[in-house]
Formats: sequence, structure tokens, C-alpha cells
Amino acid sequence: MAEALHRMTYDASVDEVVDASWRLASRTRAFQRQIRNHVIIASAATGVVVFGVWTYFGRGTGGQIAVALIAATVFAVTFARFFRGELVKQLKKSQRTIALEQFGGKPVPCEVELRPDGLWVRQAEMEMIFPWTVCTGIVENTDDIEINFSPGICVLRNRHFALPTERQAFLDTVRRLAGR
Repeated sequence: MAEALHRMTYDASVDEVVDASWRLASRTRAFQRQIRNHVIIASAATGVVVFGVWTYFGRGTGGQIAVALIAATVFAVTFARFFRGELVKQLKKSQRTIALEQFGGKPVPCEVELRPDGLWVRQAEMEMIFPWTVCTGIVENTDDIEINFSPGICVLRNRHFALPTERQAFLDTVRRLAGR
């Protein structure tokens, strides 16, 4: 076992687990394509329904069909904007429900070690090592430190550090080990 240069243990909330999972999933092209396809299909269906209802109750003249087409387009575009937000909200809600079921609604015990060969993580008795060679980025956010790997992510909340100096020392070590 490689010597740990820095070690942390903490309990992550279910919401923190969901957030990290969401961050990882939402960066993939497949996930973005899935959301885009759902929005396109739902807004197109809305446009078709509006067009159909408008032309059914209209006179069917050329002008009425043009107005129906414009109205259908406006409704479809407007619906797409609202639907995307609601879809994302429902997907996050579903992901949270899955995490609640998976972890029994309890905090998730986590351990993180910075090792010379990689970032070691134990979460809910599952261990992983992310080699520094596949580190794709280190993001220092206001509330956390996000370390991205191909594939994978590790998010460490500021609240898991006793002091801001401890957080900074951790971040400096991560940057040094990742070669950034």
C-alpha cells in the first residue's frame, strides 16, 4: 500500500452523493444527448398538438394555417424552455430517490487518501484508486474542491476540512501530485 500524503474521513450526505453523481453524469455527451432528445421530442409533440387543434377549430384557409404554424412554433419553443428545466428537476429527484434507497437515507461514510500513485477513495465500503495520470482537472469552487478523472470524480466539501489552511494544503498537494 502506498504511503498516504493526506488522509480524510467524513460522512457525506445523500444530497452530496447525488450532487457528485449528477456532476459526473451531466458532463457526458450521452447524458446531454438524452436530455436534448427528450426536449426535442416533447416540444415537437407540443407543436404538433397546437397546430392540430388550431387547424381543427380554424377555417382551414391559407392564412389560418400560417397563423397555426406560427402559434405551434411559438408554443413548441416556449414549452422546450420550461420542459428542459422540469426534466432536469425530475431526473435529479429520481437520482436522489435511488441514492436514498441505496444508502438507506443515512450519511455515507467516506475516506480519501492522497497517495503518490493516485487518489484513493472508499465510499460505503467500496474502494477505488484514480491514478494521477488520468486526472483531467482540478476545480476550486466556492464550496468544494472537485477533482476530475477520466472517468470519475471526487468532490470534497469545504465543511470536511477543519481549517481553511488544511483545505489549501490538501489542494496544493493534489495539484503537485496531478502535475498541474
